[in-house]
Amino acid sequence: MVTGGGSPPPPPAAGPGRDGRSSGSRPGGSGWCRRRRGAMGPRRLAPGGSPLVLLLLFFVAGVRPGWALQDVTAQLFGDQAFGTVAAFGDFNSDKQTDIFVLRGGSELIIFLADQKEPYFKPKVSLKLKSVITSVVPGDYNGDSQMDVLLTTRPQNQTNVALSVFIFWGDNQSLDSSRNFTLNETFHDEPLIMDFNGDLVPDVFGVPTESEKPKILIGRDLTWHAGPDTQGKMYKPHSHAFIDLNNDFTADLFLTTVSSNEIRFQTWVNQEGNFSGPTYTNKPTDVKIVGQSVFADFDGDGQTEHLLPACYDEACQRSVIYLSEPQLGKWFPVLQDFTFRGTLWGFVPYSQTSAAFSVPITLHIGDYNMDGYPDALAILRNTSGSNQQAFLLENVPCNNASCKSVRRMFKVHWDVSDLNQIEGAVVATFFDIYEDGILDIIVLSNSSKKNLAIHALKNNFEADAYFVKVIVLSGLCSNDCPRKITPFGVNQPGPYIKYTTVDANGYLKNGSAGQLSQSAHFALQLPYNVLGLGRSANFLDHLYVGIPCPPGAKTIRKQEWTAIIPNSQLIVIPYPQDTPRSWSAKLYLTPSNIVLLTAIALIGVCVFILAIIGILHWQEKKADDREKRQEAHRFHFDAM
Repeated sequence: MVTGGGSPPPPPAAGPGRDGRSSGSRPGGSGWCRRRRGAMGPRRLAPGGSPLVLLLLFFVAGVRPGWALQDVTAQLFGDQAFGTVAAFGDFNSDKQTDIFVLRGGSELIIFLADQKEPYFKPKVSLKLKSVITSVVPGDYNGDSQMDVLLTTRPQNQTNVALSVFIFWGDNQSLDSSRNFTLNETFHDEPLIMDFNGDLVPDVFGVPTESEKPKILIGRDLTWHAGPDTQGKMYKPHSHAFIDLNNDFTADLFLTTVSSNEIRFQTWVNQEGNFSGPTYTNKPTDVKIVGQSVFADFDGDGQTEHLLPACYDEACQRSVIYLSEPQLGKWFPVLQDFTFRGTLWGFVPYSQTSAAFSVPITLHIGDYNMDGYPDALAILRNTSGSNQQAFLLENVPCNNASCKSVRRMFKVHWDVSDLNQIEGAVVATFFDIYEDGILDIIVLSNSSKKNLAIHALKNNFEADAYFVKVIVLSGLCSNDCPRKITPFGVNQPGPYIKYTTVDANGYLKNGSAGQLSQSAHFALQLPYNVLGLGRSANFLDHLYVGIPCPPGAKTIRKQEWTAIIPNSQLIVIPYPQDTPRSWSAKLYLTPSNIVLLTAIALIGVCVFILAIIGILHWQEKKADDREKRQEAHRFHFDAM
């Protein structure tokens, strides 16, 4: 265990992993850190290194392929690969992330992670009479057991108010008779946030009979007035609870509409109270606005606002903008959606359509671990003949329009397996094997009643590193029910930032917010995977901050130093108001560089032993020859 600013512990003992490869042991005995699937290339050696070592490393590196995807749907789900993936979370506290799936519109099934194929099995189910529109796991009563919040609407009614239910969990099942029904209905899906900084999720939304937001405070489940917002909330909204001013305390971002113009409001969290707002207007040249998403796009340690949009109502011309509040401008980071003479664009959202439809959105993740977040997007051929999921890679800017932000998105048009999925409607990142490499899950239309689920393993291979961080509530770190410490109860609001030195000696930063959005199939993971690029250096500093309660005079954040790359850090902020006492458990994910180093070391040892053996054999031959000569020598003393 690492406490305060101490050094990280040694790596755990290896054991069998879920995918049949070696792994570090998770707390509680299950496989937590899995061996990486060939993601590490050869590490550079210092000048003067052994030629044999260099030869071995370059040989192994030379025969390995680059990045590709592999369809592993059957290994993960067997014959159960259908339904709508709605959320992720560790429901049964076994330190493995489970998948929440909707089927038939009114049934929730939780696929629990397992050590044997299929690796995700449908074990927990809940069936309602109404249509389930969203699923948000979390601990809503502060007992450190994962509960599930559902929003529902009546059958065959698409434009009615949403009802909200919270079903209480007990680590193993969901009982339809054990639930809490909110006495308010909502215009739109609520945002799950930590409004009062007690690390128990709260529910933020606009009741049907009001235009002002209200907040259901978790644990005591009472209603409180929200910020005095101006204008109506835009529907479908893209509200967020994330640090936007780099003070490690989550702020409140709202999407509103006034005089038919979309405006973004930012309420800054100061001493636990939300002050403001400051306003940002949408880009003036766009007609359709998608879901705002947030990421450290340019790797400067600060969160940027990304906005997918369309220049026309039919989305014949699409764009992705990045907001620079300091300059008060929007900069396009992707405008070219043409491939081989065919124009592609985003898919407009239709609330009244009978087919499954979601708002235009980007799902963010660093698939190549270079320290710059990439994205997945659903695009359709503007002729209407095809609709697919595409990977948008974060690359250096190569045109004048994005020069100020230095980075841009590049569409990967030809990616095996990903492009073969026709009729894709949702694509998101997910760490299938818990090894720090982000894989991909795609939902597509099928002939069945439900969507088809496709799981694609990321076989990315490069000399790149990562750190995986999850921040817990710490509410029962010393005394948990059933003596089970929950390491995965979804916690909105924590903010993570690191600083390190890259391979060229330059300072490198990165940051991310945990579970900042929860509505309209945000599909955010309960952890953050931060790419470190090709630098194998220790992380010089890793900072973690959590939301502050009202009246707080100091920001609640803690710093850890010398964090090992390719590791998973589980932060337990307990006691909440004493950051120096927070603890962090670090689990090391061994990579192929360990195997390569071992092979090189064994090769050197065998080489040296061979030389020693040859010299010993030559010396023995010389001794035998000398003895024979001595035996045949004439001894004059004997005469």
